[in-house]
Amino acid sequence: MTETSENLASGHRRTDRGGVAHLELCGGERRNPLSLALMQALSAELAAIAAAPAIRAVVISGEGPAFSAGHDLSELSRHRADSDAGAQFFAETFSTCSALMQAISALPQPVIAAIEGTATAAGCQLVATCDLAIAGENASFATPGVNIGLFCTTPMVALSTALQPKHALDMLLSGEMIDAPTAARIGLVNSIVAAGTAVAAALALGQKLAQKPSGVLQAGKRAYYDLRHQPVAEAYDQASKIMTQSMMQADAGEGIAAFLEKRAPLWPECAETSPRVDHDDYPDAMIHAILASVTTIALVGASPNPARPSFLVLKYLMSRGFKVVAVNPGQAGKTIAGAPVYASLVDVPGPIDMVDIFRNSDAAAMIVDEALALPTLPKYIWMQLGVRHDAAAARAEARGVTVIMNRCPKIEFGRLTGEIGWTGVNSRVISAKRPLMAPGGVQRRELA
Repeated sequence: MTETSENLASGHRRTDRGGVAHLELCGGERRNPLSLALMQALSAELAAIAAAPAIRAVVISGEGPAFSAGHDLSELSRHRADSDAGAQFFAETFSTCSALMQAISALPQPVIAAIEGTATAAGCQLVATCDLAIAGENASFATPGVNIGLFCTTPMVALSTALQPKHALDMLLSGEMIDAPTAARIGLVNSIVAAGTAVAAALALGQKLAQKPSGVLQAGKRAYYDLRHQPVAEAYDQASKIMTQSMMQADAGEGIAAFLEKRAPLWPECAETSPRVDHDDYPDAMIHAILASVTTIALVGASPNPARPSFLVLKYLMSRGFKVVAVNPGQAGKTIAGAPVYASLVDVPGPIDMVDIFRNSDAAAMIVDEALALPTLPKYIWMQLGVRHDAAAARAEARGVTVIMNRCPKIEFGRLTGEIGWTGVNSRVISAKRPLMAPGGVQRRELA
């Protein structure tokens, strides 16, 4: 589910998707300056996110050619005409900025900066403050206040925390721009990606973090900021106590048990909140929605034998417009009915919408765990007729993956489109649609 809200007056947009809140600065035509109103709005968003257990991670980015140029100098300059020459407004602006940066560090959820273009002054401060940062290869960074007679004192706090002293002072004293590789080398950003892909990479990282137990991530982030400046002996003492407390929690019990049992963990918090599905009676609307939204299907256990059901299902799904890849280690590198074959799910290039399992129930559990270990989770896991593993299904559903068991997508597609009725089988679907004519004169229908 995706929810988007815009606050054009303050200049930002918030989009929530899959447990990740994306805060986008929307003043791209002016290089996303951090006006007082924008900083106040972002602080309010962070306060709301801190109280939202459904949000597991946050991404901050800027639209247009820059991440952020820092404080709105035009706004600051206008207030020089105030009766106090702007002193009160300046104090409010810089204190609001400092509060915003502290709110990021104090936020329970991890915050990821996604940088395209330039991040200067308070914009660079924002990058240094975020817990993680991903930069496009076109990104550049500077604290150029010294060049306009205003030393970047508040950005200095963030830089001196994130960087080694000489790297921080080099940026602060010279005011010169550094490129993305330099930023990565000195530790200002975590990684560099192709230009234009930083937001996608940050959102993907956010999704990975969202799959971790939120209580563990939050406790870890809090411990990091609480202990990093303590004397070593005191830090170890506190860390030992935190580790002991963590070992007593349900997350640690489940995670360690899953590791020893060589399975994917079923985090208690996810098990409590995951939707309940009646696996004995799937509504037609649910099956229809799945088949209508799927593009790529990985069929695990596909056989090259044209007489095998897996071959027939694979061929049928391809004929209905699905992009199907086969997973069969004994046939890796070959093709089955025109579909490329891979040795395992992890070898399939690109994301998979649905994993269709043509193996027995015991093997299905291992395949589900393999699917849950993919960098990008599939939206759906489908177990064929006669294949069912409720414990594996629960693990997948706890991670937000919809599971169908003991059903065949070929039969369901044919039933919901009415095709199966042409053979005299009651599809339980009434339709006046005329069938489409495929090449060769074959009749077929599409999902409405």
